[in-house]
Amino acid sequence: MDNKYFKYSVEDFTRDLNFINWVNNGINQKEWEDFVRENPNLSKDINTARKIVYSLRYNAKDLQEEDGVEVYKKIEAFFTLYHKSKRTIRIRKIMQYAAIFVLVLSIGAAIPIVYFTRNSDKFSEIVSKPSNIKEAKLILSSGEEILLNKKQSDLQFNAAGNQIKIDSDSIINYDKKPDQNAMAQVIIPYGKRSSMLLSDGTKVWLNAGSKLVFPQKFSGKNRKVFLNGEAFFDVFKNNDVPFIVSTGNMNVTVQGTEFNIRNIDSDNEMEVVLVEGAVSLKDNSMLHVLGNEIRLLPNQKAVLNKTENKTTIESNVEVAYYISWKEGLLEFNSESILNVFKRLSQFYNVSFETESGVELNRKISGKLDLKESLEDVMKVVSDAAPISFRIEQDKVLVISKINNMPMP
Repeated sequence: MDNKYFKYSVEDFTRDLNFINWVNNGINQKEWEDFVRENPNLSKDINTARKIVYSLRYNAKDLQEEDGVEVYKKIEAFFTLYHKSKRTIRIRKIMQYAAIFVLVLSIGAAIPIVYFTRNSDKFSEIVSKPSNIKEAKLILSSGEEILLNKKQSDLQFNAAGNQIKIDSDSIINYDKKPDQNAMAQVIIPYGKRSSMLLSDGTKVWLNAGSKLVFPQKFSGKNRKVFLNGEAFFDVFKNNDVPFIVSTGNMNVTVQGTEFNIRNIDSDNEMEVVLVEGAVSLKDNSMLHVLGNEIRLLPNQKAVLNKTENKTTIESNVEVAYYISWKEGLLEFNSESILNVFKRLSQFYNVSFETESGVELNRKISGKLDLKESLEDVMKVVSDAAPISFRIEQDKVLVISKINNMPMP
């Protein structure tokens, strides 16, 4: 190893191209390991420098030479923040260091306050995406499966139930009308959504991670569908034939109305929010066949605790807060960071891992545009919450923002 390394400070290591290549790419691994082992007095500085270099592993853009000064300003800001002193560097040296950091930096990365280490022993998975459902699909009563390739699919069934329009560019016709009570189903995995027009004229918006089972053609004394997940219903009014949504825990009965149901298997609560009209709720378990019905009025929310089998009613709720997801927005008001992560996991099909220091119960408020990239959305979250993040493929690593970095 070059003798210069014996005199290196933390800053010097982070600016050294050979050191960066070792940390990021494992180049000359054995030489560096031997050097660290043989120089225990430098191990503290080297470990700190490694953490800094690793924290700068963003996807770099192609930077122009004139951008070098701006890159270096950010690097200098990093050390100024933690050393509380300003260094005077000649422009030639600035450009030299900037050229090195072009390999690992992108302009605009908020690096001065991020001290991000990836130690698998310190991270725990708090939100995981489902692995058993990969593709959005429509399964017809005949058993035929049709893949829904778009992120936001649109399905329209005609009144006879023998014609389906998919995404405005594909029409499927059937010579034979479906059998009475023949059931179809739409399965929407995490990361996708769907809107539907059922054969009776009812409109349904299915959120990510949801499944709806329904007749291709409604007949009989009621119009019954089965939901697992979250959906918004705009029910076509028919006073003679009630529309029933069964969730496994409860039947929601309506004639013509707008409401949102959220019933996620992993959640202990089921939620019904009424926008317009009226709905009645009744426990559909065998033990409560004769139970009393609960009626909701507009702007009321019913919450069923599945464990205690107890339903509470809340009035004068802000309806837009619960239904904005169908417009590609996510609003949260004094919501825990954990719940926000759960919703983002659902929308973007990613898992979240956090360090133990992250305050998952901390309440935050805001609005997210889910049409934006995950990175842009997480930047908004990190502005509202004291967290820093890094995205690795389909995983989001989260740590707490810190004001002070441990230095030797």
